Formats: sequence, structure tokens, C-alpha cells
Amino acid sequence: MNLIQEAFAVSNHLSHRWPQGEPRPIHYHYTSDRRPRRLGKALLVVSLCLVAAAALVFGGYLGMVHLANSLADAQRGSFAPRPSSHVEVNANWDPADLPWAQPDPNVSIFVHDQDTQVLTSNQIYDQVLPSVVCVTADQGNGSASVGSGVVLTQSGYIVTNFHIIQGGVSLNVGLLSSTANYDAKLVGYDEELDLAVLKIEAQGLVPARLGSSDQLSVGDSVYAIGNPMGYLHGTMTEGIISSPTRTIQVDGKDMNLLQTSAALNSGNSGGALTNAYGQVVGITSAKITGVENDTVIEGLGLVIPINDTIPFLNQMIHTGQSFRPSLGILCQEVQMDDTSGVYVVSTTADTPAHEALLEGDVILAANGVDTPTLYALTRVLNDTGVGNQVELSVLRDGGVLSISITLYDRLT
Repeated sequence: MNLIQEAFAVSNHLSHRWPQGEPRPIHYHYTSDRRPRRLGKALLVVSLCLVAAAALVFGGYLGMVHLANSLADAQRGSFAPRPSSHVEVNANWDPADLPWAQPDPNVSIFVHDQDTQVLTSNQIYDQVLPSVVCVTADQGNGSASVGSGVVLTQSGYIVTNFHIIQGGVSLNVGLLSSTANYDAKLVGYDEELDLAVLKIEAQGLVPARLGSSDQLSVGDSVYAIGNPMGYLHGTMTEGIISSPTRTIQVDGKDMNLLQTSAALNSGNSGGALTNAYGQVVGITSAKITGVENDTVIEGLGLVIPINDTIPFLNQMIHTGQSFRPSLGILCQEVQMDDTSGVYVVSTTADTPAHEALLEGDVILAANGVDTPTLYALTRVLNDTGVGNQVELSVLRDGGVLSISITLYDRLT
């Protein structure tokens, strides 16, 4: 197990699950000032201050309850703040329990070139908020999983996290920039990548402008916009890119993620991480949290890079299913002097690689892109797609060969 996983809890997906119940009262905690004071007039001042403070606390409490109730009323009661607790997914649940939409091979998602004009945080918020939604998955047992989503097209395609919809029997999408609500259907999902595509019947939506996550560097400013706690609609937090590539196990699966210091909380799952140009560069998914040696671990948000999602989003929109473009090899990373690549341990029978590659081959590049890591090779394969040829530069017996292989789908 990864050392990080041994020390901290990494399975903190950021959906928020509400069981039925009454709204929880909001508690205020103040630190008392215990310095000695003179009696007399001081007592009167203190008494008046206590009365004023009590009035403020009570007024604040009523105001927050009113705000929460207003938000709940505006959203048909779907997002009312209720006591949160873990809700187990029905072991017999199947994605077929959800309503499904038909795929559309004529719709495609793509990443825009990076803009040149840096925006203020206010401008970013105004630009991105209409493209972020609240996603609610009714569990059918009086509870719901609540998270966020990002609008992909004007016609109503939305990306969110699989773990938000998992266990659901019906789906609802609410725009964070208005009180509009829509019933949603599932188009496709990928549990391993924690992605799901939904469809709502709407026109004139504001799609997010997607930006390249490949151009992010450590220290770049980023902003997270989503639906923390399931009812704090349209919350924006600011941070930086802490690491542009972080391989971490989440619920037992290796995921290559962005790490950010932007605050992420329950309900942020499926929301937007934007760059300084107001382009969505990632889908917020999880965070590392815990306590080590009495130190609370925070500020470790995990985000799915948008460039990694594009092949899968398009595959799901086009076919209703995900895929895994593959060569048919068992492999591992290798470092030899100044050369890094992917070492072929063995090939799988009846796959394209079985006759083309040999044990001991080292894949140095694919389609002209260096492949020093498995992640780098996998990204090229995903971008190439099933049924298409990938051109490999292979080190064999001291020489470099060019080998073309047609990719197959290992999920079928």
C-alpha cells in the first residue's frame, strides 16, 4: 500500500449523503476572554455586551436557518441541509436502476487553447458559475447523495463523478446560478475513473470552457467552484496547483490526479477546478485528510485532469459505454542509463501485441510522444482510441524499431 494511504484516509470522495431528518441547528462557538477585569462599570459593560452578543447569535442563527430554508424551498427541498452520515450503497444496486438517455455520436467535447487574458477571481466566478450544477441522486430509501457537476454542452450533457450517482434510482440537476431544476438521465459511466455523463432536457445552457490541464505547473492559481455540504450552492475557493501529477490510490484504484490547495469539502465532487483564465481544467473528486502526530492534514485536494477525461467523455457520449484502448501487454516502467521507457514483460495471446512485440522490448515513444512512464503510454493509447493504429518506437537488441499496432478494447 502507498505510504500516503497508510497514514491518511484517501477514500474521502466528496459527495454529501443526506439521510432523512430535520435540519440541524447551526452552532456558534466563541472563545471566552479570561483576563481579570475590574468590577463596577465593567460589570454593566459586560452585561450589555453579553446581551448584545446573545442577540447577535440568536439573530445570526435565525438568519442562517432562514437562508437554509430559502435555499431548500428554491430547490424543491432537494438540497435541504440535514444531518450528514454515511449511507451504504445497496449491494444489489445496478446502474440499470437509473433512467438512461440515448448516446449521440454527433456530439463531441474538446479542450480549448489556453486563453491569454488572466481574469480576476470575480470575473472567473461570473464566467464559470452558470456552467456548474448540483447533482442529486435519490437513493430510494429516504436518503440522497449530493454533489456537483459541470455543463459540457448547450444541449444538456453534464459530467460528474460516478460515486455521486452510485446507488441512485433517480437523478436531479439544479443550476447553481438559478433555481432551475431538471430530471436527469445517465448517458454512460466509468467506475474506475470515477466519471459519469448525464443528460438533461434543456437548451441554451452555458457550457464550461475547457482548458488544458497539461499546461498546469506547480504554483499556478486555481479556483474550485461547486456545492460543498450539498447546500452551499456556488461556493468558490482559491488555491494553487500543488502537484500536476500525483498517482494515488482512491478506494483501492490507482488514479493520476492533480493536487490542489483549494479547499474541497463534501458536495464538491464533480465540480469545476478552473485556471486563471476561467477555463475548467479538472473535475474535483476527493481529498486526503486525517491526523498524524496530533497534526490535522488539510489542503490536499485531488482533481481529475480534464485532458485525461476527454477520450472517455466522448466515448460515453458517442456510445453510452466507456473503453480501454490496449496493446495486450504486461509491462512495467524501466530506467536504463539515460533511457526511460515501458518494459514488455509478456504479451497476451490473441491480442494485437502478441505477434508484434517481444518480451524484453522497451517502448520509448508512442505516436511521437515519449513514454517514460505507464501513465504517459496509457494517455497516448486513450487518445488514439480503439480500432486505430498507434506507432511505437521500440528498443530491441540495441536498435530502435518502428512498430504499428491496432488497438483493441480490453473491456470487451
